[in-house]
Amino acid sequence: YEHSLSRFGVVPLHAGFSPDPRVVGGAALGEVSAKSIHRKCKGWISKTPDYVLDADTAFLRLHVLARSRSDVLLVVRKPGGAVLCNDNRSGTKDPMIRSDFPIGSTQVWIGVHEAGARADYRLGFSEVKWKSSSIPLPDLD
Repeated sequence: YEHSLSRFGVVPLHAGFSPDPRVVGGAALGEVSAKSIHRKCKGWISKTPDYVLDADTAFLRLHVLARSRSDVLLVVRKPGGAVLCNDNRSGTKDPMIRSDFPIGSTQVWIGVHEAGARADYRLGFSEVKWKSSSIPLPDLD
């Protein structure tokens, strides 16, 4: 079942999860144009989603945020096929998407601005209003 494929794993979440934010890490790869997912999305993403968000309860409002020392972007595809993308939240270079998410598997890509580029990132999920600074930056190599 193709929707379960991801580069770094599955993040299982249910309403009221703890700790909040739930933070995972990975490295974005610019393999294909994000336009291949949705014509309005900018940048480059990996062919396979970086993560799959596996929700066993529906979320009325969930924040998905990526943090990196590079300028990264965020693309999510919900179980029904709806696509959301965000490059910069106001005043920061950290992308954030706040949306409702149904039960099921949501694909998440973290993207870069140039083809072939790569960027280490941290990806956070939260039900509460929070600042990107509550997510640590990736460690410097």
